[in-house]
Amino acid sequence: MDKKKKTIIAVSAAAAAFAITAGVIFLNKPKEPVVEVTPEVTEATTLPATAPVTEAETEPVTTYEPFSNGLCLKAQEYHGYNSDTVGWIRISGTVIDYPITQTGDNDYYIDKDFYGNPDPAGWVFMDYRCGIRSDYFTDNTLLYGHNMASGVMFSDLKNYERYADFYERNPIVEVSSLTTDYQYKIFAFMPCNGVHGSDFEFWNYIFFSREKEPEWTLREYLSKIDAKSLITTNVDLREDDKYLALSTCYGGDTTDPTRFVVLARMVRPGEDPYEGTTGSVRRY
Repeated sequence: MDKKKKTIIAVSAAAAAFAITAGVIFLNKPKEPVVEVTPEVTEATTLPATAPVTEAETEPVTTYEPFSNGLCLKAQEYHGYNSDTVGWIRISGTVIDYPITQTGDNDYYIDKDFYGNPDPAGWVFMDYRCGIRSDYFTDNTLLYGHNMASGVMFSDLKNYERYADFYERNPIVEVSSLTTDYQYKIFAFMPCNGVHGSDFEFWNYIFFSREKEPEWTLREYLSKIDAKSLITTNVDLREDDKYLALSTCYGGDTTDPTRFVVLARMVRPGEDPYEGTTGSVRRY
């Protein structure tokens, strides 16, 4: 994959109407234009870790196969319609139930639908630097989708902030590749500044060094999350876990660079997916 130093950031509200059905792509009415903020990829500075991380007893792994829910079969089907399809994402209690696309940059699906037609609602896509394949599985996987006024794409992510009980009712994110199904449990969510040079460039944490003090460590990443998260959960985190970040625009102002980010870690083999997701404490 051509790894250009670009990043993304999704957009804001627009008036739209979509018809949503299982396995059917949406038909659009005219919508207002959207404004994109695309920060540059840059390095972060190391901060002392405060988030709960435990040392792993085993070497980092590249794949987990904890369960099967058939999402990879849906991804395979839609790969036949669009070869940019690399997986599927679904969150219960939301409209998020989409094939995931990916290209060699983070621009294409900002303003195009699943079939590549112009559409300000864009589509759900994976950061071009990330992978969830058995031969290329990044430590952290970033997925992006617009926050549309019509409620499609990643708009429902804001419900984790809006409703006090939404997290404990919907703590699991289901993600598949073309061959394997995975579960992730959410452990944090927060608004973040999506501009180059901000204090937490969450989009730049793709691989985590296992060294003691370098930049881009998992401890640094979790420390910054801990400082900003709107919730404290009981989900434990380990050095060998795989992580997931879902990003959407925070509000309705098209000039606002704030992003709302939901963070999750992969459910381990044999683990109860809901363990640690109860008894959370809101920070606001």
